[in-house]
Amino acid sequence: MVRRHLLRAATALVAAALAATGLTAVAAAPAAAAVRTVYYDASRTGEFRTNFDAAARIWNSSVSNVQLAPRTPGNITIYVDNGWPRAQTTSLGNGRVWMGWEAVNQGYDRTRIATHEIGHILGLPDRRTGLCSDLMSGSSAPVSCRNANPSAAEAAQVQRNFAGSAVAATGSFTWTGAGTADGEVTPLVVGGRPATENYPFMVYVSGCTGTLIKANWAVTAKHCGTPASVRVGSVNRTSGGTVVRVTRAVNHPSIDVKLLQLASSVSYAPAPIPTTSGAVGTATRIIGWGQTCAPRGCGSAPSVANELDTSIVADNRCGGINATYEICTNNTNGNSGACYGDSGGPQVRRVNGVWNLIGATSRSGNNDSTCATAPSIYGDLPSIRTWINTQVGGLPAA
Repeated sequence: MVRRHLLRAATALVAAALAATGLTAVAAAPAAAAVRTVYYDASRTGEFRTNFDAAARIWNSSVSNVQLAPRTPGNITIYVDNGWPRAQTTSLGNGRVWMGWEAVNQGYDRTRIATHEIGHILGLPDRRTGLCSDLMSGSSAPVSCRNANPSAAEAAQVQRNFAGSAVAATGSFTWTGAGTADGEVTPLVVGGRPATENYPFMVYVSGCTGTLIKANWAVTAKHCGTPASVRVGSVNRTSGGTVVRVTRAVNHPSIDVKLLQLASSVSYAPAPIPTTSGAVGTATRIIGWGQTCAPRGCGSAPSVANELDTSIVADNRCGGINATYEICTNNTNGNSGACYGDSGGPQVRRVNGVWNLIGATSRSGNNDSTCATAPSIYGDLPSIRTWINTQVGGLPAA
């Protein structure tokens, strides 16, 4: 008790002495928050090294509790390939990033791409707002966008992620988008996967693929034979759906498209054909019963149709294309795409939650007999919608 009184008295005397000299006692400052260093390995990036170094500087000036520094090996390993830019986040501050030539060739800003993909490793998801001011809007912003800086909200989110006060996003992210929102599908037929939906518009055309566009009409490729019957409404070419007799075939006069009239109407929902196929960069999906290995004759067609998420690319990527009436479609990651048996099959894009038909598989864009070595060419169905509408006596509304 006596000691406590003496301590209080001593404290009071010190305070009085400080006051007499014009000084005041202050509490000790709290310890500064720990700063985490995340190392990035850009040793494999060649000419893009300067872009990733710039991206690191941008993040270092935007946030205070995490700093990026070069080192080999690093927490972030960075690669370059011919596909779309993408990131795989294994945990906060750890993962892999790819700078993809697909986006660079289309004119997207290199440093914006680098800063965006590192943003995923720092725990930010894609937010496809379409705004150039949002770094994580990615490809939804115009190609002309040159902003490589995170918004204040994005920087604050990273701060919270590394402070442990928010749940950081992890997983795989691709520049062209992921998930099921309109116009967003994920890059994964050769290099594809078994159909994830029971597409009611699928039509098996005896060695080729087709699409139901009206209750009694289907579309396929002109170079495919005209079968006596087709199976409609099943992703399995050997079972399910309805087998219907074909009564007539109508070839388009200019491109590799053929219409098949069915002997009777079916109850499955056809795929609507929109008025436009979409701009370069539009995310699409191709579906078909083509062989799933690249060399000609390397394997038989699968029973269940395969799908591949891809996108529209510039016409100059496809040799011999009719730019007015055909679409050049990317070979995802440089090694995935349509193959023998996919001919005539659908290229679709999601509009208001509904798959819309924009293309019919035609041929490779480089005349290589090995599949998926280059982008492929598809008949642009919206560009000939008026002709189709006339032939079938009126299409369902898109």
